[in-house]
Amino acid sequence: MKTLLPLVIIIILTYACKQDQASSKSDKANEPDKTIDAPQDDSKQVENIVYKTTSGKSIELIINKKNNSLSDFTIVAVDFQNSTDSLRINDSDPLQAVAIKDLDANGYDELYLITNSVGSGSYSSVFGFASNQDLSLTTIYFPDISENDVQVDGPFHGFMGHDSIYFTDNRMYRKYPVYKEGDANCCPTGGDKTVSYQLKAGEATWKLEIEN
Repeated sequence: MKTLLPLVIIIILTYACKQDQASSKSDKANEPDKTIDAPQDDSKQVENIVYKTTSGKSIELIINKKNNSLSDFTIVAVDFQNSTDSLRINDSDPLQAVAIKDLDANGYDELYLITNSVGSGSYSSVFGFASNQDLSLTTIYFPDISENDVQVDGPFHGFMGHDSIYFTDNRMYRKYPVYKEGDANCCPTGGDKTVSYQLKAGEATWKLEIEN
């Protein structure tokens, strides 16, 4: 009996350790991928940042801060063979984060700019740029949330901003608090909802489509 007791203890500890490891892996799988924080140097009106893709290409982001609520962005495909024109976004909300992802797993990264509006609604927006086999960059079409989308049968019923954007498992997600009729802006009572997007190649462009 004395000989069996240590063996039983070892078996129990080994099982508990495996359970902890399995739980840790499961939790990690559900964690959002890390994004790159946007530059926060308010003393600079213009900032230049160069991002490297996993295939070694360089994409330059030029941020022109017009004021506290508006910025212009210029995206330059530095060493893409067929890129001669830069891509511009004018009068955008402030930049919150940048993500380099390969959502369609084709071996070529996309660049995503995540912005957030100033004000009580705090609405998030996404600007995406896809690599065409590292020869050029193309703007990714990302539809705005329409009036039909927030209706009872729409994918964004109860949406009133305060949303966040994150990436994981080759998907982009928008998470937002659900507002019920009569809820004040400060106090949504409908819980949270998450909508996932998948990157797909269209006939003439790339697009982020709602998946669920």
